Amino acid sequence: MSDTFSRDLLTGLAELLADAGVGHWDPVGAYTAQQRAITLGGLPTKPDEAIALTIYGTGTGGDDVDQSDSTVLVQARMRTATDPRVVGDYADQVFAALHGRSNLTLSTGVVVLLIQRTIVAPLARDSSGRWERPDSYELMAVWPTPYRG
Repeated sequence: MSDTFSRDLLTGLAELLADAGVGHWDPVGAYTAQQRAITLGGLPTKPDEAIALTIYGTGTGGDDVDQSDSTVLVQARMRTATDPRVVGDYADQVFAALHGRSNLTLSTGVVVLLIQRTIVAPLARDSSGRWERPDSYELMAVWPTPYRG
């Protein structure tokens, strides 16, 4: 049973993306201007090149009442300061590293049964004029709690 499931899920995904070469993960959030940061929660002010991971809801399967199955929605928000096509490149790299993965145990111990991209949102600019694109993924995961297996 994990009292830190959300943290463990996002940290495990950040480490997975870093291992795949998608970006740089630093649990303390210390990044240089040349790194593509992978962060949890929201995009940092710096560096310009970044990917933020956040949980924002339950998926179509919801949270099973008896079993430890849960579906979790995770957003990957990519950002770049330059060419808007670069955001698409980052999104493609995240997709290649995550979509279709199954029966995966993350480095943090969270078991993910399946990852599927469900939303590709349109490009937009942030308040500093940098390009952003959020994609959404649905993860079927094992999340044991006291009242379900």
